[in-house]
Amino acid sequence: MNKYETILSVFETRSISRTAALFNYTQSAVSQTIKNFERELGIELFSRSKNGMDPKPYTAEILDSLRIICREEKRISNIASSLAGLESGYVRIGAVQSISYYWLPDIMKAFSDRYPNIRFELSVDGFSPLRQLLKENRLDCIFVSEYSVPDMPFLPLGKDELMLVTPKDHPFVSSRSIQLTDLNNEDFILSADGLEYETGKLFQEHHIVPRIRYKLNDDLAVLKMVEKGFGITILPRLLVDHASFDIASLPLPDKYYRTLGMAFPPGILPDHAVQTFRMFAKKWTEQNNFI
Repeated sequence: MNKYETILSVFETRSISRTAALFNYTQSAVSQTIKNFERELGIELFSRSKNGMDPKPYTAEILDSLRIICREEKRISNIASSLAGLESGYVRIGAVQSISYYWLPDIMKAFSDRYPNIRFELSVDGFSPLRQLLKENRLDCIFVSEYSVPDMPFLPLGKDELMLVTPKDHPFVSSRSIQLTDLNNEDFILSADGLEYETGKLFQEHHIVPRIRYKLNDDLAVLKMVEKGFGITILPRLLVDHASFDIASLPLPDKYYRTLGMAFPPGILPDHAVQTFRMFAKKWTEQNNFI
């Protein structure tokens, strides 16, 4: 029983019996609800007469407030129902640059075509800031590589090859055999995530100490620097293949891949809109073989 709706109905019908019939309550239950509310307030709301339940003359403001409460409760219920039915909703997504430019927009567009009332907030950043935002529950999911989130729930969606990126006229382009140790003698441009992730692991495994001349926090700027001959770099195929720069991209010896997917905040139960988006992204990547 909603006491506010019940009491408001008595105000409007001036009848306990009519209110009981409207809500399928007993008359004694309605009477008890009124008495309990009057006890909470410390005042009487009604006086009985031959016309029924007459509101006390000082209850006009209470009646107005009851109408507001009932209206807002109904509004909250409608919002919850809309969210449950995906008539509306809000999804906070984070992604690294390569995914946000050349993969995620296709997923978001397909999802929005099916669920046009779902709103998105998209944050583009490096692995470390995105991971921190997820831990603080300021994002609902992040699109990153599995290596970057070892302590978080992760849903793999595909693999992405790491590529050696050089100027078009670099000797590596015409070389028949490139060894990873050859990178020790090259000027290297470090990308946004530095050596904390897959590239750093690759160097560590092969005892490579790159001669880092430049470090940039934007992967597209890194590609532009390579194009201008400042050095070489290692970046994911997803970024390199779609970027319009005059560069060369070469497979690394013993091809090296990263696993891409969605990471989630641990211990957080997602709402219906977020859960639906996660499952949609998984199904979409499976059907489109995007990476």
